[in-house]
Amino acid sequence: MEKIAERVAACRKCDGLGYFYDGKVKAGQFGETKICICVEAFCRCGGRTPYQYFDAQMEAHWCPCRPYRQKLRQVQRLFAHSDVPKRYQWKFLDDFKEADPKGVKIRGAMDLKSVVRRRVETCQLGKAPRGVLLWGSPGNGKTMLSCILLNELMFQFTMPGKFLDLSLQYFEKLRNTYNEGSDRYGQSWNILETLSTIPCLVIDDFGVQRNTEWEQEMLYNLVDARYEHERLTMVTTNKPFEEIRELHGGRIYSRLLEMCEIIQVEASDYREHSNHQAGRSRNGVQG
Repeated sequence: MEKIAERVAACRKCDGLGYFYDGKVKAGQFGETKICICVEAFCRCGGRTPYQYFDAQMEAHWCPCRPYRQKLRQVQRLFAHSDVPKRYQWKFLDDFKEADPKGVKIRGAMDLKSVVRRRVETCQLGKAPRGVLLWGSPGNGKTMLSCILLNELMFQFTMPGKFLDLSLQYFEKLRNTYNEGSDRYGQSWNILETLSTIPCLVIDDFGVQRNTEWEQEMLYNLVDARYEHERLTMVTTNKPFEEIRELHGGRIYSRLLEMCEIIQVEASDYREHSNHQAGRSRNGVQG
């Protein structure tokens, strides 16, 4: 086992993970996750569950590849249940371009990438990274960047996470839990408990709620619960920051200020640049 661990740690293809994402699309929209050759070289089970092999005396042994294949399956499950929008699934830090196809630098892109890189490096040190709140005009890469961070944490560290589009549909789901005729009746506690305790949560389009007292209270409950559980939270918003400050009498902003690094995104229209990206990104979808 020490030999395979050393081989994997030194592997540049998988960066020490034992598995990697192959962005080449063979069928469907995305590429596929694969066990790296550095692990396959030690495999004696042929990749078949439960990842055992038999010696000459017909005694069963766990295959050296087993922990890597199990971790890869966990990664696949995390991605399948993350609710990350399809356009951002399997996007990673390399997919966030710093220049357009002509080589012109995209203003602010390098600084935004450092936001993700710092948090990944913090996790590599075994520490809990601080959350981040990205605010600014639409189209400058806030949502993509937050999804990239979520993807990196799920892929590298098997950190469970979810993407929450804070649209009116979210609050509608909560309202339905009070409707006896709804299939979600009585499930508000389950919904909030899941979102409050999951290790990593992206709250996208923060501020789109209608600012009714009930919606602000639900929003505060979610933010406050994540604060109490000390969970990593990433927030994106297009709203003027003064509006965020005033939500729920300033109580929501007070919590976010303690939980998150507040970053004003002043990058150029990243969406415009990414729509004209040449070639394919790691997941085979144009950037």
